[in-house]
Amino acid sequence: MLPEDNRLGDRGVTPDAATPVGTRPPFERWVVRGAMVLFGLQFVGLLGLSIVGYRRFTLGIDFAIFSQAWTQIGTGHLDPMSTLHGVPFLKNHFELIMWPLALLHPIVHSPFVLLVIQDVALVGTEVVAFLWVVAMLRRSTLTTSWVAAVAGGAALLLLVDPGVYATVVEDFHFEALSMFFVVFAAFDLWSGRTRRMWVWVALCLLCEDVSGIYVLALGLSGICLRDTRRQGVALAAVGFGWVALVSLLGLNAGTNISTAYAYLADRSVLPSGAAGLWLVAQGLVLHPGRAVHVAVPRAGAAARYVMYGGGVGVFTPWGFFMALVVLGTSILQSNGIFIGLPFQNVVVVPFVLFGSAWLIVWSVQRASTPGRNAMAVAIAVLALLIGLGSSAQRLPTALEVNASHGFVPGPTAAALSQALARTPSDAEVVAPVPTVGRFGQRRYVYLLVDQPGVRSSPVPVRSGSVVVVVDPSIEPALLPPATSSAIVGQLEARGARVLVSSNGVTAVLWHPSPGVTSLPLP
Repeated sequence: MLPEDNRLGDRGVTPDAATPVGTRPPFERWVVRGAMVLFGLQFVGLLGLSIVGYRRFTLGIDFAIFSQAWTQIGTGHLDPMSTLHGVPFLKNHFELIMWPLALLHPIVHSPFVLLVIQDVALVGTEVVAFLWVVAMLRRSTLTTSWVAAVAGGAALLLLVDPGVYATVVEDFHFEALSMFFVVFAAFDLWSGRTRRMWVWVALCLLCEDVSGIYVLALGLSGICLRDTRRQGVALAAVGFGWVALVSLLGLNAGTNISTAYAYLADRSVLPSGAAGLWLVAQGLVLHPGRAVHVAVPRAGAAARYVMYGGGVGVFTPWGFFMALVVLGTSILQSNGIFIGLPFQNVVVVPFVLFGSAWLIVWSVQRASTPGRNAMAVAIAVLALLIGLGSSAQRLPTALEVNASHGFVPGPTAAALSQALARTPSDAEVVAPVPTVGRFGQRRYVYLLVDQPGVRSSPVPVRSGSVVVVVDPSIEPALLPPATSSAIVGQLEARGARVLVSSNGVTAVLWHPSPGVTSLPLP
């Protein structure tokens, strides 16, 4: 990893100084303006994807969890229960920012607004990352052609990042919002706006418990920078402290740290708080073989996020620590699914990208001979090829990173829309993945699943009316067709009324008898 001067190529300007727009070379101005237009068009495209996913009912359990909480808080239930997890929503991932977001509910009743917020956060992150690169380039001694080339390449890699598109079609997650705030915080740390930086850090931490590792990684980067070591230490302490505090208070049921990393300490369950984190660190040092055994098969999946940002930036403090901390925590989870979920790891891309741009600038400014100049060109070309090549490989499948491996077919979605329209607003809904997402705007919603280790108890009946929905997009491994047919048949035998039965979708409305406390399942 290369040592870094935070004020790389400083021309003697203050952090807030900027060259007046009118005095910048036209070529450079058009590159920046063109990039902003493309980011705007990308937002329109992402919004279109969100609209299609919402209308096609391609939203799963996570969207149901968040739409349920957003609706309940927005209608005055300030401590809602997440019935899909069986814990108060506050204990899910400690997503405190949901409360101010719920103020939008009286204005916009549809939870679709959450998807719009996610789209804004994703494109906003790209814009901030791009402006961060441009600000560094303008402080450097590079020629206008180099500035335009590096800025254009950075914009291109951001626009084709498959992780962004996969995140859009994979429900709603606060990681996108956390990423926006931590990238803004990094920009301010780099530029010396440390007071404003703490505002972004605070907003980042309010998003969820996972945000703490983003702040920790940013702090480690700051420690390695000449001008930001003091702030870096503070950031690292705050990030680590946040994760430890949330764990100690038991407000991270969705993260499940106590069991996900317990194997590293040769335990089945870890103690809460800093004690558990210390045991994990101790296990990594004393018994690294356990981590290696788990990490090696997943290394290829982790490397993708580094390559999306140009790859070479991982050898700088900005790219290295974010990749190490974020990808490391995903790789070392006992459940290997998390390294394959882009929303968990896409935050790595803007940091590796900035590191790649920094490395190019560093090489050009030290190119006092033709040989060194050729090396700078080689690094730039290599970063671009790595980023474009890896993105081109993953983009064709980026839209299939969801519960149904693609958008639910139109006829099926139309039948599901009928079922939703005919479902009483106060009814309990029991539905499978991915259908359950759109039915989450209610007090009681449960997942219909028949998989060992997932459905550990009968589905409780909490309302006077229960709607059960099954559809053909269900994965047989989660709910075999024979099981779903048997469930519907049992309910019909008990007097359930069919609301919808078309295009493979069946929805029944059942009024349980007094004293019935669980759904009859085969």
